Amino acid sequence: MGRPKRIQFAGACYLICLQGNNRQDLFLSSQDRRQFLTMMKSYKERHGLKVYAYGLTGNSVLLLVETAQPNLSNVMQGFNTRYTKYFNAAHNAVGHVFQGRYKAWLVDKETHLAEMTRYVHLACAREALKDKPWRYQWSSCAAYVEAQRKEPLVDSDIVLREFGNGRLTQSVRYLQYVKDRMKSAGGEVLPIVGVAIGGEDFLAKLAQRRDAPAQPRAAPVEAARKIIAEVAARRGVSEEKILSRVQWREVSAVRREAVHRVWKETRMGVCELARLFRRTPSAISQLIRSVEGGADASMMRQAWIG
Repeated sequence: MGRPKRIQFAGACYLICLQGNNRQDLFLSSQDRRQFLTMMKSYKERHGLKVYAYGLTGNSVLLLVETAQPNLSNVMQGFNTRYTKYFNAAHNAVGHVFQGRYKAWLVDKETHLAEMTRYVHLACAREALKDKPWRYQWSSCAAYVEAQRKEPLVDSDIVLREFGNGRLTQSVRYLQYVKDRMKSAGGEVLPIVGVAIGGEDFLAKLAQRRDAPAQPRAAPVEAARKIIAEVAARRGVSEEKILSRVQWREVSAVRREAVHRVWKETRMGVCELARLFRRTPSAISQLIRSVEGGADASMMRQAWIG
């Protein structure tokens, strides 16, 4: 029997758990954790995610995120692959970094969002890493309890509105909300029903979605063609050459720009881009990385050199 398909829809909120392969550590240094968060920020911006909470421990990660599109599987597949490549390059390792399929439970935002942020923020206490979660460096708890801090990665406002008006009042009350659960955090059990965490109405709606026939995904090829035509006209290179196997330097530079813009603006996957540009997925990934640069590419180059 095949594993069940995930329920995915625009605006879905998930509690996600990632674990290290064979219970090994996902992070061997502070730089690994910084790199993980940098990649999260990149994926948030590209896919329009909302990140309500995160907690990075030794061999696991908890994330509370909302997807703008029904694409959690594609987002997580890309993210996990990207971090795996970074980790293996940085530590001269090979093979899997994450253990099997990540766990993801749908969360009822109307009734359980604040509770799930608290669950994520108490992860460090459950793992005996820090007795005061708001002082743990590798979670989003501080973004909730520090009145003057607004971390760009964390979408805390929607949760904090439940705790009153004004950032100071909200932060003080949320801090107490975390403290109220600290003594019993070790024995906390998630209120999971099937693949979800929520009330009866929420569970009934999910059952309807699960039983409904799947809707085919319309690949945004038309939008991609418009971008390619725009790049071709501006750079003075024909669309046919951009999509051809020509390797001339001037054409390759234009092709890199077109691939990156289509990837960023249409959110097409690497395999879809490979079919459109008549390249292998690996070649498309290399083109994107060559344009993206950034912290993760820099770290990978240093790892290979050093």
